Amino acid sequence: MILKILIVSHVYPSKENPYALTFVHTRAKIYLRKGNRVKVFVPTERNYYTYAYEGVLVIKSPFKNLREVVDELDADVVAVHSPNEFWLPYFLKSISAKAWVKFFERIDRPIITWIHGSEALIRACHHYFFPYSIRENLLKIGSIPVDLVKISLLRYFLKKVSTAVVSISNWMKQIVEKYTLFKHPHHFVIPNPIDTNLFRPTIKKSTEHPENNRGISIRAMNWKYGLDLAVKAFSNFKWGTLTILGQGHLKEYIQQLAVKMNSSVKFLTKWVNHEDLPNIIKNYDFFVSPSRTEGQGVAMCEAMSMGLPAVATCVGGIPEFIHNYYNGILVPPEDPVALRKAVYKLIRDKELYEKLSKNAVEFVRNKLSHDVVYRKEYEVFKMAAEELYK
Repeated sequence: MILKILIVSHVYPSKENPYALTFVHTRAKIYLRKGNRVKVFVPTERNYYTYAYEGVLVIKSPFKNLREVVDELDADVVAVHSPNEFWLPYFLKSISAKAWVKFFERIDRPIITWIHGSEALIRACHHYFFPYSIRENLLKIGSIPVDLVKISLLRYFLKKVSTAVVSISNWMKQIVEKYTLFKHPHHFVIPNPIDTNLFRPTIKKSTEHPENNRGISIRAMNWKYGLDLAVKAFSNFKWGTLTILGQGHLKEYIQQLAVKMNSSVKFLTKWVNHEDLPNIIKNYDFFVSPSRTEGQGVAMCEAMSMGLPAVATCVGGIPEFIHNYYNGILVPPEDPVALRKAVYKLIRDKELYEKLSKNAVEFVRNKLSHDVVYRKEYEVFKMAAEELYK
């Protein structure tokens, strides 16, 4: 059955900003490839305007015009990614808070809400702020009332508006239920999809990679991703190197720390198109994910799809994707010594490396490929439609 799907997102990729919520854009392209009709609605205070990005039509308009866009598409489902503090102000300026329910009831379509991360978190409790900065600590304190209001609004949205809810991991689902104090009767766990055709294994000549000792970490240089721990783990490390690909507001701090710790760490801070990532990842042997908070770890899963075992912290949703000594190695959080030992073991134990590499590829292909994820989401769409029209 062909579906007409309207995606609602507070931001969407464009030529000027190709990195905005790429996992939402990935879904839109999958839906189109499967023969569905897809449009994207981005709330804005500006006047109505449209643009196309890689075959996806994007409509930017005030929130009050959402009903008009739904009717124009005659949407079968409305997929919301994700109700958070960025688009709620647009909504509240367009329509009074008391009219929320009636507004969405008039849409008269199944509404599926995706939860990806920070929209359901009290950020002060999840390592979002750099602890060694007065400014960041003030922001941390100020974030608490903001997040409490945000989560209250999220609870309202899930309880009164959403036909179904999708979280990217079981951990994320548990967090949503914990903070909103609400268990939706139709709450599903479906990870972000990985393009296993784009991110596929390459043959590495043993002469080029004799030690399997080149690590990569594709992370924003923010506190929650724990790159300072990776820098410490590679201090005076003689058996391998780590390349950090990314930018972020802690770039200067992490680079200075690498110099201070005499770490075997290199930095690539240029912007890289998503389609070009495989050409970079293929030059490395393993992935390092020292996160303090993580819902899934899409870049980690993309590297695994290319045969790179991951050494990752046992936090958030990561243990749902890294099974210890099956397709990667898990280490405790905030422990650079354990991270260092795990990397060393991975480099020195060739048999273990080959086993983890093979299993990483199979795991992603079997659990996270586009076709696998689409089948699950399509079933949610059908269920939501049946639930609405009972």
